[in-house]
Amino acid sequence: MRMSVGRLFFRISLFLALFVAPIFLAVVFTYRAAPPKLTLKQTDFSSLNGWQQAGHGQAFSAFIKSCEKLTPRPGFLVSEGFKTETYARAFKDACAKAIEGEDFYGTGEAEARGFFEEAFVPYKMRQGWTKKGKITGYYEPLMEASLDPGPDYPYPLYRAPGDQIRVDLSKFREDLTGTIVGRLEGNSFLPTYTRQDINEGALNGKGLEILYAKDPIDVYFLQVQGSGRARLPDGQIIGVGYAGKNGHTNTLAGRTLVQTGEMEIEEVSMQSIRQWFEKNPDRIFEILHEDRSYVFFAITGSAGPFGSSGAELTPEHSLAVDPRFVPMGLPIYIDGEIPALESPDDLQGFRQLLIAQDTGGAIKGTIRGDVFWGRGEKATFLAGHMNNEATFTLLLPKGAPGSRMARSLALVMPAKMATPTRWPGAPLFKPEKWRSKRFRCKASASGLRKTRIEFLKFYTKTAHTFSLLSPAARARLAHRGLS
Repeated sequence: MRMSVGRLFFRISLFLALFVAPIFLAVVFTYRAAPPKLTLKQTDFSSLNGWQQAGHGQAFSAFIKSCEKLTPRPGFLVSEGFKTETYARAFKDACAKAIEGEDFYGTGEAEARGFFEEAFVPYKMRQGWTKKGKITGYYEPLMEASLDPGPDYPYPLYRAPGDQIRVDLSKFREDLTGTIVGRLEGNSFLPTYTRQDINEGALNGKGLEILYAKDPIDVYFLQVQGSGRARLPDGQIIGVGYAGKNGHTNTLAGRTLVQTGEMEIEEVSMQSIRQWFEKNPDRIFEILHEDRSYVFFAITGSAGPFGSSGAELTPEHSLAVDPRFVPMGLPIYIDGEIPALESPDDLQGFRQLLIAQDTGGAIKGTIRGDVFWGRGEKATFLAGHMNNEATFTLLLPKGAPGSRMARSLALVMPAKMATPTRWPGAPLFKPEKWRSKRFRCKASASGLRKTRIEFLKFYTKTAHTFSLLSPAARARLAHRGLS
């Protein structure tokens, strides 16, 4: 008996709907939900656009400063994928070569470029299919301040309280990750004081004040930048360095101004935020208190500023990175564009060799960098307007076999940074379910099989059509563990 065209079409449609479509969706959704991976692809220096004029001399000086601080502390601010004896030995050998040959390599641009080409192998940084990352800028602000309080200097800067405690949650339960910061009050472990708490006097009388500022706007931007300088009433200039934070979530003022409708996102820059504050002095703390995070400082004297690595920063050649992916001290060649000084709407080329020497609360992600510009009008302008794409080339020490190291250094972003993609019907479940390990399998043969099985489990438990399957079909699925 011949099957009608309509019945044949119905059976094909049902097959596609129940089996082919779920497998296709499983691959698509699983790929999107998987944590982005930082991959390194070996290249050569001759293929780097602008490499011949990348400021190698200043970069070499910055690298020497990093070596002096990091060589005695192997493993300090080194991401997990790099914590190997091979990498540590290779980095130490590169530093030894630089220090021993400083009298030669430090004499000119060509000599310094020769050092980097002799001691390192370049690797293009990628995140999945993405070849470009983001670069922003920061600078060293100068503020008016006094060592003593007074009517002209009413806004204190604090050193970090001694009762703050950082807790690693994973040590308490396997299903917990990350760290929290709190404080002890009697026998209770409580959240640390927020920015609003501190501005309203929560730390008064504890002897934590180190300086008193004239302008609260200057205090805020000093906290955003992480370090800066203070000019005292007698004209003396001292350094103010980062000494910790209260552990609360950071919410920048620009985001708050956009969310409240005070600005369009395209208008946000450091300069526009300052102008808004100056025009609305009665609302400064209303906006700032939306940011619960608070940064503490220490007086550093006339030297500095210093990055998280401990090395003194070099303008235009020091870079803040996410240390979960890039170890401190490594050179990174950046090829991108930055705003032109004449007009922030116009762009000019930026091809520079920098050294990873700092970190930042807002510098998160695999291909991400924050360029230190120093101080002055140019630095202030670029730090306020930079938010551009660029390619990153990581220079790995030559002491270890490059190809093997590239394979061993393939890093996976922590799962908590991934944005989970919900499957059809996902609102029926808790969002945490979609971060489980079973949705992170790779697109390999075994991975596809696992993904197909997991999707079919989900599909057969939630789809109304499961009740329409024949008893025999349901039995076959139950035998395969899918019912």
